[in-house]
Amino acid sequence: MKLEIEVNVADDAADKVELQEHLRKEAILALFADRKIPAGKAAHELGLGRLAFMELLKQRGIPYVIYGAEDWEADAKAIDELQRRRKTG
Repeated sequence: MKLEIEVNVADDAADKVELQEHLRKEAILALFADRKIPAGKAAHELGLGRLAFMELLKQRGIPYVIYGAEDWEADAKAIDELQRRRKTG
């Protein structure tokens, strides 16, 4: 996916290359936070390894994994079922 954004800034208002890179980084993080791109793709696009990417997410308060109550309940049921099968099998 290629996304182009036009931002009008005064010629002397900012370092345009730095601003462009900052906006690109923020867009990648937003896409990951909304689960529009996977972690590996986001880390690659940012030029980061997995651990560095996870640290960046931690600093930004963006969860690497979303594991909600429904996920926990489903896992608990699966564990209970596995234990039941082991006892009867």
